[in-house]
Amino acid sequence: MASTSRWETAAPIVLDDTSLIRVLENLVNHATSSSTLVVCSSKDDFMHFLYSAIVADNKLSKQHGTADQPIDIDMNDSNFDDDEADRSRLVEHPLLQPTLYMLFAANKLKVAFCPSTPHTLAYLASLSLKPSASSASNTDPSGPTLLAVLNPIMQHDGTRSYSAQGLTKFFAAAVSTAHDIGAKLIIAECRVPQAPRALYDGDLFAEPEDATNQPATPSPWDEQIPITNVKPKGAASKEIGWQGRTVSSRDIVGKWCEFVQA
Repeated sequence: MASTSRWETAAPIVLDDTSLIRVLENLVNHATSSSTLVVCSSKDDFMHFLYSAIVADNKLSKQHGTADQPIDIDMNDSNFDDDEADRSRLVEHPLLQPTLYMLFAANKLKVAFCPSTPHTLAYLASLSLKPSASSASNTDPSGPTLLAVLNPIMQHDGTRSYSAQGLTKFFAAAVSTAHDIGAKLIIAECRVPQAPRALYDGDLFAEPEDATNQPATPSPWDEQIPITNVKPKGAASKEIGWQGRTVSSRDIVGKWCEFVQA
């Protein structure tokens, strides 16, 4: 978890090398009144993403154990049911307990779903027009109001704004909005293994794809982004030969935000 002192200041930060579950737990623990989580996707996609993260987290805890649920299996117990244990772990996952209710229903943290980059920019602009936001943030003794933006790089990917110019415009708008409303800006970009769509359809216990032999996913902040989105007609969207000069997304957002470990 990021250092508590990092959350008590108004300086904008990026949660580096993090998971969706860690981000949500951090927000629940540090959110104050009038805090906002801007999800850069539709609600349907976010729920699928969340279920995928829960399944991946359950698989990891099954392999290594956690402080709350250490591995303690009696190998001589012929009645031990591995499937039942998996079911129990999923049902009892913290994000399926009141913590999830706190995230979506508690008055202190509002969740906004923005299915496209124009929607996200428009929503950020609308926050700056609310005169009560800044005054509310200054009256909460527990810490600054939070403005969290989840997965902006993923939302830009594959669009005309997927460039250093487009991302610079986006992050500048996010920083400006946070300043206008007196909030602390939190940026997070998460990647999780893909899980079956059946998870969102109601089957939390569908078997996820085995990611054991899959290569480690590189940090999204180390991705190389083209300086501009102008390329010759017919060039593939991610064809390196046509990208020209590139810069890492870490360098782009690093102009405004400090990277911290979640």
